[in-house]
Amino acid sequence: MFILAQIIGVIVLILTVISIQFKTKEKILMCQIVANLLISIQYFLLDALTGGIVSIINVIRCIIFYFYKKKNMKPSIVFLGIFIIVAVISGILTWQSIFSIIPIIASIVFTYGLWQDNIKITRICTAITAGNWSIYNIIVRAYAGTIQSVAECISAIISIIRHKNQKNIDNQ
Repeated sequence: MFILAQIIGVIVLILTVISIQFKTKEKILMCQIVANLLISIQYFLLDALTGGIVSIINVIRCIIFYFYKKKNMKPSIVFLGIFIIVAVISGILTWQSIFSIIPIIASIVFTYGLWQDNIKITRICTAITAGNWSIYNIIVRAYAGTIQSVAECISAIISIIRHKNQKNIDNQ
């Protein structure tokens, strides 16, 4: 199971590094849906229950936010609140150690980033979130996931720099 989890982590690495380079939130969300589904499998294989559950919640969040974005609508603040509350409750219910708080924080920050219309904020939240997941991945022995998180963080920073002069590329 450990080796399979690492192989899945490599696949996620490729998806997440590519996703943050996209210019539209729809494309980022599609990659994030697939990536979070695979990440949840990886965490379950490593017996990292909180990470697995939070990743499934993240899949649902990305699907809902994707359909809103396709309709050129922003999810209401109620959805933001619901996903934050669900992340906290899932963390409490699956608590394994103090480190279980890391996926909860990562989910909240990224949920906020995806909820925003400003793709620059999405990229900044991606960098912050990837840093949190890097720490969690080391703790749960998701070594390919650690590389993925660090690469995603670097990719987000590169994307922020690359697109720094564009006011709002989300409409392209």
